[in-house]
Amino acid sequence: MKQYVISINDEEKAKQLLALLSDLTYVQIVESPVSKEDAVPEKKRFLLMDNPIHVENVKHYTREELYSDRIPL
Repeated sequence: MKQYVISINDEEKAKQLLALLSDLTYVQIVESPVSKEDAVPEKKRFLLMDNPIHVENVKHYTREELYSDRIPL
């Protein structure tokens, strides 16, 4: 017997795949316990992206400025 671990990002697609696999008599589906990382909702993982910090006096550098020999003042 071989075992495989499949990670599926889309919950709806995962349900469809599990439904397909459960119809096969030679496939046994074993659910693993939920890890702490998976227990955190997706929205809670990237709070800074949802609420960015306002910064004043920001200097945006071009690629040429970043990779040039001289540092602009």
